[in-house]
Amino acid sequence: MSWLLIVAANLALCALVILSPKHPVYDEGWWLDTLALLRRDGLSLEFLRELPGAAGPTFTLVFAAVDRLVGLQFPWLRFVNVVLLTASVGLIWGVLALAGERRGKTDARRADLPLFAASISTLPTVGVSAGLAITETPAFFFIAAGLLLLTLLMQIPWRPWSAALAVACALCIAAAVFGRQNYLVMLPCLLLALRPASEASAGRDALRLSIVFAGVALLAGPVFWLWGGLVPPQTARVEAGISFANGVRSAGYAGIIVVLLAPQVYRVLAERKLILVAIAAACIPASLLQGQQSLPLASVSALIVGSRLAAFVGPIANYILTLAALAFVVCFAYFLWQQRMDWLTRLCGSTALVGILANAKIPHQFSSRYVFVFLPFLAISVASAARPNWHQPLRIAIGACISLGALASYFFSQ
Repeated sequence: MSWLLIVAANLALCALVILSPKHPVYDEGWWLDTLALLRRDGLSLEFLRELPGAAGPTFTLVFAAVDRLVGLQFPWLRFVNVVLLTASVGLIWGVLALAGERRGKTDARRADLPLFAASISTLPTVGVSAGLAITETPAFFFIAAGLLLLTLLMQIPWRPWSAALAVACALCIAAAVFGRQNYLVMLPCLLLALRPASEASAGRDALRLSIVFAGVALLAGPVFWLWGGLVPPQTARVEAGISFANGVRSAGYAGIIVVLLAPQVYRVLAERKLILVAIAAACIPASLLQGQQSLPLASVSALIVGSRLAAFVGPIANYILTLAALAFVVCFAYFLWQQRMDWLTRLCGSTALVGILANAKIPHQFSSRYVFVFLPFLAISVASAARPNWHQPLRIAIGACISLGALASYFFSQ
């Protein structure tokens, strides 16, 4: 049943794209205009300075390459991100398969990995990012490729060609950073990938990770120096500041995603009910501190609730989202501590947690797409807690309905 729902959800995604408007919607026109900028200036310093949005040039380069090869038009141009999402799911499966071999997973557990990886394509936030011609999915693909290469690099004995593999890993991570600068939080977290000397040579691990770190820094550093910061100059003023509310929303959305992927992460709340009571009580003042009340997943919620009820439902939804956020931070941190002996979980879990909370640094607006970029890290870190059970099809169906409903609202409510 789970596989049937995943296939149906992905076919529905393709159908929505085929039936979608034959013109840009939302931010598509904004980002596709950067292709003309690239044609005019080439991959030059001027091009980098004049990028209009917060993201770097990865989207532009990927879509320019597709445009040169096949010259797609709307709505078919949107399939670029659909294909990249599918490829990313395959790469994440590869990461989990490599890690599973080393962890000694049973044949039954390894057989669950394709289903778990495929279920990522049905999660909330995925439909919009994969169904629109916007910036997140190319960066998502490159970070998934970088994680696969990093896992391979850490699994195999050091060989003369291992340095080339580390450089390739750095290139993929740098491409992801140029698509979404949020991925920079992965660099300091690389320290957590170091393994005890009893497991592997600590010196060899340090060499592997140092090459990756240095490669990303040498590629990204000059561009950020040119910009005078982490975003292009035209966006720098907009990006200044911190929003507590956006940090809470980001963690809340991540909490909902973990419920759909691996609800076992929250088992501690059932085992220690005092923690649940403390979280529920702490969320009352925390939800009030956020200021303006807003419905989560606004594009879907507006269709269900309507604008008249939003003022009434908003505060309730705000409390629930705050509850999901605090529960996620507490339970996910506890889960990572339990899994602290596994280097991949340490790396991916810490990157996901820091990156999701760092979305508070995006003050001007909030979108669930900001959580989407950390899905590879989130999924890989909780994979060991995922179980195929009776409610997995229900979880997949709920996630797919939210995901597809959000995409449909972008296409057909303009």
